[in-house]
Amino acid sequence: MEKYTDYKTRDGKRIISHEYIEHIRSLNEPHKYIVPQVGGQELALASTADIIFYGGKRGGGKSFALIEEAIKDIRNPFFVAYILRKEKDDFKTLIDTANSLYQPFGTYNRSADDMSWKLFSGGSIFFRYFKDASYEEFKDRFQGREIPYIGIDEVTQMPYKYFKYLLTCNRNSKNIRNRIFATCNPDPYSWVAEFIDWWIGEDGVALPERSGKSRYCFMDGDTVVDIIWGDTKDETYQKAKHLIDKYWKDEFYEFTTPQDMFIKEVTFIIGELTENKILLKSDPSYMSSLSQQDEEQRARDLDGNWKFKELGTDLITRVQMDLFFTNSPKDEGGIHYMTCDPALEGGDNCVFWHWRGFHIVDVEVTKVDSKLLVEKAQQLLKMWGVKEENFAYDNNGLGQIFGGFFPRAVKFNNNGTPSNGDRTLFSNYKSECAYYLVQKFKNMEISIDPSLLQRRFNVKRHRGLTLKDILIKEKKAIRRVDTTVDRCWTLINKQEMKRILGWSPDFMESMITRMAFGHDLRKRAVRISGIL
Repeated sequence: MEKYTDYKTRDGKRIISHEYIEHIRSLNEPHKYIVPQVGGQELALASTADIIFYGGKRGGGKSFALIEEAIKDIRNPFFVAYILRKEKDDFKTLIDTANSLYQPFGTYNRSADDMSWKLFSGGSIFFRYFKDASYEEFKDRFQGREIPYIGIDEVTQMPYKYFKYLLTCNRNSKNIRNRIFATCNPDPYSWVAEFIDWWIGEDGVALPERSGKSRYCFMDGDTVVDIIWGDTKDETYQKAKHLIDKYWKDEFYEFTTPQDMFIKEVTFIIGELTENKILLKSDPSYMSSLSQQDEEQRARDLDGNWKFKELGTDLITRVQMDLFFTNSPKDEGGIHYMTCDPALEGGDNCVFWHWRGFHIVDVEVTKVDSKLLVEKAQQLLKMWGVKEENFAYDNNGLGQIFGGFFPRAVKFNNNGTPSNGDRTLFSNYKSECAYYLVQKFKNMEISIDPSLLQRRFNVKRHRGLTLKDILIKEKKAIRRVDTTVDRCWTLINKQEMKRILGWSPDFMESMITRMAFGHDLRKRAVRISGIL
């Protein structure tokens, strides 16, 4: 058995034969030899695509492959890698894996403020999180950097805008192959689900025959739906030629072609738990733990389903939510409004939104008794400069405590008749307003002050969630009941919303109330029995 083939790498190193690799695997000594496991892990590490999505079922060895990918260039003195995750506390497994693989090549700085490897060759590998960074802060962290290898663990947690900006940093002048290696588990609400749609079947499960196949893209616009795709670089170039040619100069032909300069090669590779023999051997109960989750989680973790949703149709996508977070202020007219979903001490959150047009200026969350709640509303109206007639609140249940104190306010009746006077289009007034709110998200006609997104609130058992995370979760409660698709448009009821989220979607429901002033509904309010 020959250890080496007759082939060499670009830097002259001899390439080990497949037969010798199989021999090493047969020794079953994973702590002695660094060898990818057969299947998705091997396919992902062999890929030469510019952008590699390695995802699917849990336990496929994806994070290990992300760390292992850096070893290809770890002896290069100019090598720089960034390994990214959303949360700082999520790095433990990645750092442990890195310790087992990188120790022969460098030393690790254990400082919590500088998680990095200083390689003996002169290169560096950095571990960085991005949760608390606004888009501008994120850009500042990476602007001007040359990073040939960018690894993103759980890329579904990263906004598309952030991901796309990283492309500007994925470069170098030292002849190191640039690539982005992203791991992911199925999340039908994320932009990734839309990005890799070609590799996913109608049933939501990745197509085995397309795993590892490449497609080519030019990422135009701000959303995934704007991406221009093709089966070859030239096909994609021809589709995007009108955008590319204005930036192409004939002098570039000395070095490359328009197709190679502007078009990205992308692949998606399926990760299978059954391929991770090391995990199954060390923890055979892992499969049992996954199988005892709820139906939606099992469909994603065990079946690798990218389209399974527990109930109804998700109406606000993650891409639309990310655009909402970064959208320019939609404050046309400059009129100030306040909306409220009332709740009392010991119950759900009472959420007040301050709007200027359709731009959210401020938010106040409280849990107090009825008397203090009325006083709070009065104080906020004065502080935010909102006229009483521009205050809308949910009049069902606890909202009735506001009745005698705010006679000119809009009383939002969830079950009221829709604005056209009957229930042929919408089953109730709340469904109609939810529909128009969804349209605002789709048309990018709604915005929020980005400084609010990092404020933290307690939601049931979840302590200290950022407003951004709360809204991302609560958007799942805005769903249409599928059983009425051929009759009238119906929003799922409050009980179903709570079942999906585990709490009452108070933040999102207070946003729905804003639509009492939108789309000429207020002009027609006299004909709506649900608004006084």
